[in-house]
Formats: sequence, structure tokens, C-alpha cells
Amino acid sequence: MQQFSFHTHTIFSDGKNSAEEMLNQAVKLGWSEIGISDHLIIHENITASPSWCRWQKEPHIFWNNFEKIYDYFARNCEYIRKISDNYPLKIRLGAEVDFFPYGGWIEKFIKIRERLELDYCISGNHYLILDDQYHNLLDIKDVDKIDSNQQVKAIRRHLKTLCLAAQSGLFEFIAHIDYMRKIDIFTDPQFDEDKKEVIEFFAHNDITTEISTKGLRKNGVFYPCLPMLKQLVDNRVKLVISDDAHRVEELGYQFDYAEKTLQELNCVNRWSFVDK
Repeated sequence: MQQFSFHTHTIFSDGKNSAEEMLNQAVKLGWSEIGISDHLIIHENITASPSWCRWQKEPHIFWNNFEKIYDYFARNCEYIRKISDNYPLKIRLGAEVDFFPYGGWIEKFIKIRERLELDYCISGNHYLILDDQYHNLLDIKDVDKIDSNQQVKAIRRHLKTLCLAAQSGLFEFIAHIDYMRKIDIFTDPQFDEDKKEVIEFFAHNDITTEISTKGLRKNGVFYPCLPMLKQLVDNRVKLVISDDAHRVEELGYQFDYAEKTLQELNCVNRWSFVDK
């Protein structure tokens, strides 16, 4: 069974336990390594979003300024590096990043990643983008603010964004590729071809994605769902098991079941961290 996770969160972003508590739990589990990937969400127009009134309740997650988030994130990185010597673990510093390819975003993100000296980044997009310029975004909990035609366009744009994030080469793997199933119409057959194109793009470009047990915790179904997971395996896309842990008890959650599922699907392409 896989003995690590690189998709984890602490109280620095939206987790419920401190870095120390998460690391202590990893030691108890007998793991030899772990990655801390708190959220790094930066969008210059974020305060203009119809969802801003919801998001500003957690100002430590949502930012519109790269310099400000650098100062904040750098302090956390320094702290984790400082306590790392106290643990018999290989501790990697990362971030889960929402990818917004509007003009200038990628260049600014590359600079902040280099300045923070992050070991890795994963791309996990959580929001609907409402225009092709990526200037306006919306929390999926506010999907009723847009009509069905806008929802369809936003979901297709989201799926294309997964490929853009992968194509950027900035991320070790892409997280929860069917996250938008939280919106009812995402399961409509009209998106089957779009999903297929994402999977084929990953296959042709050697992109890694995750099988996340967070879906099991939330509604009894992996991220991605079994049909998409089977397509990924059939296309020999590399997979890594994730827990998307926000609490100590979620570390390694149902990893044995995830392993069993991958074995039953005859999955042979697995990803693990390779030191650069």
C-alpha cells in the first residue's frame, strides 16, 4: 500500500490541524515521507467575483496580490522547514494551486514558486471561470447565479483549463479532475467527449493525475469516478493515490481500498516523487 501523501492541508489554509499534528500522524502511520500542499489561490480580480462575500470569510486562502501572498506563504515555508528536523520523515513543501492563465498570471506564478523554493505544486481548480479571458470566477456553490447555458460553457472551459494547467509543466500532478461533478449537469452525456479529450491529452503528454479518497469521504465515490478512472487506466495515464487530507484522521484514508481498486483495474502506471 502507498505510504505517502502529497495532497494535504493544514490550518495555514483550510485544514483543521497544525503542521505538527499532521506530521505526527504521518509518523504514527509509519510513513517515510509526506508533502504539505496548502492552498495558493491568487487572482487579480478576485474581489470582483459574485462569490467574494463568501470567500472573504477565509482571507488566508484568497489573494489578489502576488507580493502579499509571497510574504504570507514564505513565513509558513520557513516554519515547516524549521520543524522538519524534528521528524523521521522526508517532508516536502508544496502548494495546491488554482490555475488562472490570464495575461501575466503564469509568469508571476513561476517567479513566486521559485522564490518560495517549493518542492512541488499540484493543480487543483475549484472555481467556474465565466469568460475566455479568465477575468471572472465563481464559487460552484453560487452556480445558481448563472443560467444553464453559462454553466455548460463554464464546465467546458474548466475541462480545457485542466489541459492548460497540465501543458504548462508547472505541476507534478493534476488533482480531482471531476471536481465539477458537484454541479449536477457535469454528469450529463454532453460532456463525455470533453472528458475523453482531457484523458487523452493526459495520456499523450505523460501527465499524472490522482485517485483521491476524499470523494469516498464525501459521497462514497473516488475522485475521479470509476468510469473516468477506468478510462485513465485504459489510456495508461499515471496515477497517484491522494487523500486530500484536511484532518489528521484523513491521512491515508481508505488507501487500502484505493490500492485494491487500482489492482482490479490492472493499473500499472503509478507515480511517485523523483528528487530533481
